[in-house]
Amino acid sequence: MSKKKKHHFIPRFYLKRFSIGETGKNIGLYNHKNKIFIKVAPIKHQGCENYLYGEDEVIENALAKMESEVAKMFYYWTEEKLLYPPPKGTNGYILLKRFVIYQAYRTPSSGKQIEDSVNESMKAILKAYQPSMWQKLKDNTIGFNNPVLKALIGAIENEKLLDFLDFGFVVNLSLLPFVTSDSPVVLYNQLMEKAGNYIGATGLVAKGLQVFYPIHPRLMICLYDSNVYEFNNGENDCGSTESIDEVHQLNSLQIINSDTQIFFNDFVNKEYAELLFEGNESYRNDFKNINTAFTREGRNFFFMSSKDPHINLSLDFFKLKVNPKDFNGEIAPLRHPSLDTRSD
Repeated sequence: MSKKKKHHFIPRFYLKRFSIGETGKNIGLYNHKNKIFIKVAPIKHQGCENYLYGEDEVIENALAKMESEVAKMFYYWTEEKLLYPPPKGTNGYILLKRFVIYQAYRTPSSGKQIEDSVNESMKAILKAYQPSMWQKLKDNTIGFNNPVLKALIGAIENEKLLDFLDFGFVVNLSLLPFVTSDSPVVLYNQLMEKAGNYIGATGLVAKGLQVFYPIHPRLMICLYDSNVYEFNNGENDCGSTESIDEVHQLNSLQIINSDTQIFFNDFVNKEYAELLFEGNESYRNDFKNINTAFTREGRNFFFMSSKDPHINLSLDFFKLKVNPKDFNGEIAPLRHPSLDTRSD
């Protein structure tokens, strides 16, 4: 049996950046599923499940090794205030992108999304092309022994899909701290939002992709398509905001993307946590899988994609360099031709 029963899908070193007091042992949380606010909760019991990645420790140990290296970078950024992103192409940059994509797909909510997507697409295919079989199977579901592990393996196999993204810091100078969640890596796309078509907009290969990842109540990592956006007026890789509204928008993305919980330091109270959830609850129902069968020139085709929630995001530190009208009615194009994963 595994010695490491609890597998943390949100690393403890990460949650400590949002901790209460100087010990780094406790954190505030709001469980919006059960409407429970806890001012002081032990970090060691948060963001974890028993044997999430299996009982043989292979995946858990590999993740722990990676986390120990990333934790050093986070320490320099959040404690030493040395806000220098790793240069493109360096081992540090590759490691950071790897950590971000793994974090995005190592959570229970990612595993559930995988299962939902597979079931919805398979039933749509059967309904379109094998209706008699669909009638027999429509009330059944396909399950995986470990959907979270399947999602994580998919991320491992597709690390390169975060290529052609630049890195920036956003320093929070407002009175409102950043919050984080049990699914803290948020994918967004202001280009396609303004173009009026958000189908496929948050795919890892999409033109205009943005990644928002808070790593401290006062600091957020952003990955972004520099061919589409100008970050911080093009001055450097470290921008800032004094806007409570901008921070609230980014906090809204956390609660929309979360499974059941958000986390925060002692500057967030129950009233704000409840307000954050109530103001964004409707968006949480906007996650959609798109499955469409169609015929063209006598051939059958099946289109699969997804559409994530979007909130008309407005951030002064991101400016569009392209005209979104050029992409009206277009499903998000590739960020770079080399990201085309279709077989020849």
